[in-house]
Amino acid sequence: MALKRALVVDDSKVARVTLKKQLERYNLQVELAESGEEALELLKIRSVDVIFMDHIMPGMDGLEAVSLIKSDARTATIPVMMYTSREGEVYVSEARALGAVGVLPKQVQPGVLFGMLEKLGLVRDRRAKTNGDSGEAHGDAVTGRPREDGDDKQVGIEISAVVSRILEDQHSELRSEILTTNKNFATQVANEVHNQLREDQQFGLIENELVRGSRRRWQFLSAALGIVLLITGVQFLQLRTERDYFAQDLADTRAALEQERLASISISEQLTATANTARSLVDEANSELLDTLIREMNESGEIPFDELPFNDARVDEIGWLVLRLSEAGFQGAVRIDSYLGEFCLVSDISGVYQLQEPDQPFTTCSFIGHPLDDSSLQGDRKTPSFEFFMAASPLFVDSDIELDIVIHDRSNSVPLVPYPLNPETVGDWNRVAAQNNRLEYSLVSAVQD
Repeated sequence: MALKRALVVDDSKVARVTLKKQLERYNLQVELAESGEEALELLKIRSVDVIFMDHIMPGMDGLEAVSLIKSDARTATIPVMMYTSREGEVYVSEARALGAVGVLPKQVQPGVLFGMLEKLGLVRDRRAKTNGDSGEAHGDAVTGRPREDGDDKQVGIEISAVVSRILEDQHSELRSEILTTNKNFATQVANEVHNQLREDQQFGLIENELVRGSRRRWQFLSAALGIVLLITGVQFLQLRTERDYFAQDLADTRAALEQERLASISISEQLTATANTARSLVDEANSELLDTLIREMNESGEIPFDELPFNDARVDEIGWLVLRLSEAGFQGAVRIDSYLGEFCLVSDISGVYQLQEPDQPFTTCSFIGHPLDDSSLQGDRKTPSFEFFMAASPLFVDSDIELDIVIHDRSNSVPLVPYPLNPETVGDWNRVAAQNNRLEYSLVSAVQD
């Protein structure tokens, strides 16, 4: 049965890849488009069984794309599911009025996605199969082991043994044939002599005739025996000559096989050296790529005072980083250290600390620090959507990449930039505090050299 095909249309690469991995778990072949225009062009050359459409995209939005798809007779029957963070009955009604079959949230649960696909007839529940259904057991593909130097030598020995055995078998068959021929010839001569004797006895020859006949028979027998010995000697010489020829041919074959073995060893060594060089170049390029990715993340690691370190904005940033690391073949953990800056703060009427105005004297600060100074819990610095991202995103589920978050309170937050000793204004101090209120990224590889 041909695989069902789905089209995911979203301007966010993280969202496209996340939904693609979820659909591939249900054996769907997935096409990707980053805009409504690209989706319409793709539908001209490809047929799909379902479309997942984002709403807000640059250029043509999702609802406009749905309207154009439903107005085309070739694509009007394709079910379209809006895949967006927008909610509300008005939006759902508007989407269905244009032809969409429903609306799914961006952080869709696997069970909800499976139920929708099952209703569309694109998957079926395996529990519905009867006990009589037969299944095929698929084993892992057999992996070939690397070729070693000992293999080439063993191949040469085995070929030489085969050639020797063939020559010996031919020699034995030829010798057996000659002996059989000689034996048959001697038997034929003896039968003729015996028959001659019986004929002589039947005719009742006189004693002299018997004596003369006996002498003739012995002469005939001696001559026949001489002929047999002569033929045997000639055939023996022929066999020895053939044996010498085959022995020389075997020696030449063994020498040729040895040369081929040495040549194959040389080629194998050259290929191994080339592979090692290529592997070193790839490792070096991957290392430079990973260093560049981490450097870019740390350069933009400042967190505004009024934001939680791990919020919706960090979902896209960290998702982008993990996706790039996965494409580069990285395996291990992404460590993120959350440090707090010591800000110049004042308390409002309700007792909530806020940033002091930057042009005020530094001495007007009511408190130097951060509202999260005494917190070392991850939950105090995460939004619910970030928690869901860590728990359910395909980028981490069944993945070779883990996310390791380390929380630092005021007692162990190491400043990136030293604070000024004698600041004049609040702005002088808080600019440094903003640089120290940051996230630092690092990689911990799972592969040990």
